[in-house]
Amino acid sequence: MLRPRVIVCLDVKDGRVVKGTRFKGLRDVGDPVELARRYEREGADEIVFLDISASHEGRGTLLETVRHTAEVLFIPLTVGGGVRTVDDMDALLRAGADKVSVNSGAVRDPEMLTRSAARFGNQCVVISIDAARDGAHWYHYTHGGRQRTDLDAVSWAQECVERGAGEVLLTSIDRDGVRTGYDLELTRAVAEAVTVPVIASGGAGNARHLEEGFTRGKAAAVLLAGILHDGLTTVRELKEALSGWGVPVRPSPTLSDRTIRSPAALDALTFDGDGLIPVVTQDATGGAVLMVAWANREALEATLETGMMHYWSRSRKALWEKGETSGNTQALSSLHADCDGDTLLARVTPAGPACHTGDPTCFGSGALPLPVPAPELGIVEELWAVLEERDRERPEGSYTVRLLSDENLRMKKLGEETAELISALIRGEERASAEAADLLYHVLVALKAGGRSWREVETELERRRG
Repeated sequence: MLRPRVIVCLDVKDGRVVKGTRFKGLRDVGDPVELARRYEREGADEIVFLDISASHEGRGTLLETVRHTAEVLFIPLTVGGGVRTVDDMDALLRAGADKVSVNSGAVRDPEMLTRSAARFGNQCVVISIDAARDGAHWYHYTHGGRQRTDLDAVSWAQECVERGAGEVLLTSIDRDGVRTGYDLELTRAVAEAVTVPVIASGGAGNARHLEEGFTRGKAAAVLLAGILHDGLTTVRELKEALSGWGVPVRPSPTLSDRTIRSPAALDALTFDGDGLIPVVTQDATGGAVLMVAWANREALEATLETGMMHYWSRSRKALWEKGETSGNTQALSSLHADCDGDTLLARVTPAGPACHTGDPTCFGSGALPLPVPAPELGIVEELWAVLEERDRERPEGSYTVRLLSDENLRMKKLGEETAELISALIRGEERASAEAADLLYHVLVALKAGGRSWREVETELERRRG
């Protein structure tokens, strides 16, 4: 069974992503290619790309923009807008779309769905239904929500699925852009009437709305745009909330500690338009920066698999292993991403010079570093080291040893120190800082006695920060 999907929509007009309210009042929010890459990094399961002016203005979808968008994505891409014929769908699929959304074209020629499904498969055909309520019914609109039809939205969805549509993209015009939540009644009515996945669209304002779309609306996927474009939240934050509520969404790719240990972590990186990422290579022992090169996903996968540095030669347009002809290899010690995930630091053990000139580094011998003093430990790390020493040596009369040896005492003191800190904070007393220090000490002792480490806590905090 497919996991619930979180889909990001890019409404495009004249080559730019736009967003409005109830299909009106459009404003520019950015470049479609860059936004698609950003949302993929955050964990979007799919991207929907809609040229919202194509049908209204009588022009085809911008195939060139579709190509550029498809080139940088590893997640499915659905494209719609101005799709009138099977040939239009063929052109979009050849440009890189995984699925094609049809609205006005299906109303004019319902048999188009059947012909498209027969030619490309049902999984490629998405029927887009823009619905607004009038009395007891929801009616389907075409031309970017500008023209009402006499089609009942629920009945029309059933007919389209019978004709070959493999998915329903259902947008509530009444809720679009207002951020009060999906039209759950509409979504549930369509989901219960068809046998294919239904995507709820229009109205998402927070994570709870997404959860309601899945549970009360019975949607297989939820689509959103505005709250992401406006920076109110991120796909990663939404998925974390959904997961916490028991919705089994796919986790977002993360680089919580910035260390790349497996090919799966490469999903969180940002490659450029050519599929490349710069790699700064550093001597793991001496700290010298040896060289700067480029790598694509294939090179990084080879590096992780073999433990030897592989790069991509832009001049030869070929994969190459460092030292494959010279013998001056580089064994990987660790691979780290920067904060934006668009540059890598490779720490290596070199066998021979890095530069083709014979110099140790590509920056000359003058770039070799001076000795770097060992970093100073923070106060928590120092305290943890003391706890480890007390646990190891067990000196008589030590309060720490007593706590480590007596679980009842440890738990009692944790409760007491927590209560004292709460009391001090409520009363606004200066001793709150001292009480916090007492509590932290007892927390560390309890972690130590329980076989946990302070590093685990740091790792968890780093994960949450990401």
